[in-house]
Amino acid sequence: MYSEISKKNHLTWRVFKALLYILGIGFLFLLINDSLRVFPTIPNTVGRDAFWNILIYTAPLLFTLAPGIWRNICPLATTSMFPRHIGISQKRKQNQDKQGWFYLISVLILYILLPLRHVETSGLSVVIALICIAILAIVVGFIYQGKSGWCSGLCPVFPVEKLYGTKPLITVDNVQCSTCINCVMPCADSVNNITPSSNKDSIASRFASFIFVGGFPGFVWGWFQVPDFSDRMEGWNNLGAVYGLPICGLVFSLGCFTLLKDIFSKKKYDKIELFYAATAISCYYWYRTPSILGLGDVKGVFGLDLSEIALLEIILRTITTLFFYWWFLLRDSIKSWEYRPKIDLSTYE
Repeated sequence: MYSEISKKNHLTWRVFKALLYILGIGFLFLLINDSLRVFPTIPNTVGRDAFWNILIYTAPLLFTLAPGIWRNICPLATTSMFPRHIGISQKRKQNQDKQGWFYLISVLILYILLPLRHVETSGLSVVIALICIAILAIVVGFIYQGKSGWCSGLCPVFPVEKLYGTKPLITVDNVQCSTCINCVMPCADSVNNITPSSNKDSIASRFASFIFVGGFPGFVWGWFQVPDFSDRMEGWNNLGAVYGLPICGLVFSLGCFTLLKDIFSKKKYDKIELFYAATAISCYYWYRTPSILGLGDVKGVFGLDLSEIALLEIILRTITTLFFYWWFLLRDSIKSWEYRPKIDLSTYE
């Protein structure tokens, strides 16, 4: 569906983008303060609590309900689009084969970076990683057309968006792209019910989809079996365990995925994919929600402690698990993340 955004809506989105960009800079400051104690009156866990226990905790839910909103306001997306908006992008076009390789690289980056969260736990480490990622986003945004370099290319969050965003609740205007230049095919933003396996014309993309969809639930489970190492050198000395458990979970999950594909016909593949999406996000919130609310031995976000409320942990785990399996497997929805903006006809010349 094509849509031309009104000036009022465009202004509203620009305000939201600016606010989140400022908020992102605030997160960076708080993370730096956690490590360097520039302002000692601010507790030294505020930055990490705000980043990991609020932003990152809510992100999978936002990807599920309204991925288009996140695609519009993501600070890294805005950063990667700077070269296009100021007219300095080289606008190199990718074929589907290169898109597939970018997708595979994004999956591998995700699998490499996530376990390091247990090793590099300081706020400064997060800031350094984010700055490096932002530089990469600008570079590929400078080289390639539109979103093909970063948002729908090398961004390690992109595979997660496609896995969880298959059945969005709402479709919103696309404010990152003023016109459609067909930078990627298929376009994840404007195709109804996009899935990780939508690009079937690329061998690399098919392989990336296989190891991500099939392996991610087990990887998530394995990730939660690894403790955080407060001593970073101890963490680096235990990289075998840091990566071993998530990889073991990935391999087991992938084996089950392969078996299910062999048992059921190809017509059931979409359902298997949705089942794995529901399993991955349910597993995430199964472990993450109790820790956020302080339902175990350790206090939650900003010192929250709800451990004395009887059965709350069981109730929340049951609700989130049932909700996500209903959302992915039983609920019908035919929507795209965003409306496609008007097409730039010069791209067909």
